[in-house]
Amino acid sequence: MKQGKCTTDVAGVDIGKKWLDVALAKSTDHCRIANNPAGFTELTGWLRAHKVKRVGMEASGDYERGVRTALEAEDFEVVLHQPMEVKAFAIYRRIRMKSDKADARLIALATQAYDGIIARRDPYLVDLADLLTYYEQTSDLLAMTKNMAEHERPAVVKAMALAREQCLVQQKRDVLKLIIAKIRARPDLNVRFDLLKTLSGVGDVVAAVLVVRMPELGSLEHGQAASLLGVAPFDRDSGNFHGRRFIIDGRSRPRTFVYMAALVAKRIKSDFKTFADRLLGTGKPPKVVIVAVMRKLIEAANLVLK
Repeated sequence: MKQGKCTTDVAGVDIGKKWLDVALAKSTDHCRIANNPAGFTELTGWLRAHKVKRVGMEASGDYERGVRTALEAEDFEVVLHQPMEVKAFAIYRRIRMKSDKADARLIALATQAYDGIIARRDPYLVDLADLLTYYEQTSDLLAMTKNMAEHERPAVVKAMALAREQCLVQQKRDVLKLIIAKIRARPDLNVRFDLLKTLSGVGDVVAAVLVVRMPELGSLEHGQAASLLGVAPFDRDSGNFHGRRFIIDGRSRPRTFVYMAALVAKRIKSDFKTFADRLLGTGKPPKVVIVAVMRKLIEAANLVLK
């Protein structure tokens, strides 16, 4: 990781399925380029000609993946905004104009104002993340298929559902085996994988998810891991009103797996179980206790990797 610092012009890219609209923060220059490999080459040349080092874009249903990978490979700093962030910036700046060109300029201005950490992605982890997504999708399909097979159906439908279930079970095993083999093939990931498995409740699947989807673990300060996962409590106070603390945002995919790990960790003999029992003894609701165990678990993962 490195702290991004804007010293040159900044560009914003409005991403469409076929086209990329590109604008600058410090001038009115604009161009439209095809969203394909040939267009990416043209884009890098245009950006260098305008002395651009940092490029911003919105998450756009994975249509941004190709251009982001191409720009990072050419050593550009890439800031990926969530759409709500850019929308909030537009409200703050009272910008109401709406067009592809105007959106690109808006993204450029939001990127220029961005002062957070810019982390360069690891292409190896990007490919592993795709495999994990496929594993998760296969799990969802398997759950749907099992549900269909459990209920009263015509015999032929039930037979096909059972056959599909067996196929999905095997496919799920094969994908997980491939993911773990790829993690084992890289020494740094292999070490992280084994260290994470020393934590209560963390098995192969959860360890793989944390290695791939939370590569920042081990470099975060206290509390940052919980915030990144989305299990850090936020205040809800105003004047004399003191509301309940709540969690929001964060990375939903790894959070689902940490939730499952927390369910196991609070039941087996461990520090997590002692912690959970103490909270339950003070009257905390079960769901609040689970989130607290999740928070303790992800912070422990950060510490063990640090």
